[in-house]
Amino acid sequence: MSPAEAPSAPAVFLPWDTDFFGFRIGRATAPQLTPASTQHLLAWSAAERLRCLYFFADPNCATTLSCAHDARFKFVDFRLEFSLDLQRIPAPPAPANIRPASAADLPALEALSRAAHTDTRFFKDSQFPADRAAELYAAWLRRDFREHRIFTLDTNAAPAGYITCQIDPATRLGRIGLIAVAPAARGSGHGRHLLQGALAWFQFSGCREVRVVTQASNLVAQRLYQSAGFKTAEVAATFHRWF
Repeated sequence: MSPAEAPSAPAVFLPWDTDFFGFRIGRATAPQLTPASTQHLLAWSAAERLRCLYFFADPNCATTLSCAHDARFKFVDFRLEFSLDLQRIPAPPAPANIRPASAADLPALEALSRAAHTDTRFFKDSQFPADRAAELYAAWLRRDFREHRIFTLDTNAAPAGYITCQIDPATRLGRIGLIAVAPAARGSGHGRHLLQGALAWFQFSGCREVRVVTQASNLVAQRLYQSAGFKTAEVAATFHRWF
């Protein structure tokens, strides 16, 4: 077979995830499977010596779901991606208690992040060590502080929540990464305030669209985004395949 005829790689190796968890991890690139593509994917994973493969599957494709089941992929959750067209909404006011996070806030925000995201796929799949799953979100927070933007919410002069934001400089697409409110501060609309502060920043920065991903099991997050005008853009079934 000539190089031009060789099948393309069905997945990508993930260096950051691999370094963080300490074993080799990859992600399938196509949302659908056939019996032939499944065998190609498994063979590629074996050649790459993967320990875990992420697969975000098209939930409307019966063949894909059957192939995933037969190949012993482990269902974890449904991944929901929401989108908001900022050109269709009035500019939201930034709440007074929302401000950019500072380095002094990081220890408190990291502690919150370790306990706030236990409804995510890394906690639901027990083959990921729980302590590393918790530390993943602290590392995510630190990265977003260095490279993107974090807004925090003050109650009694202490940071009681956060939302992380980034903007693709080429497309001006905004993305929300993480959002959390401390347990003692929940039920007072602080999540809505954090979201309003982020949307105000995105609009001020010239973004046309904002996207965010959450899980189907996270009803609180879904209601928050829907109340702000976000619409469902994509749905995927999340699988992990362990080797």
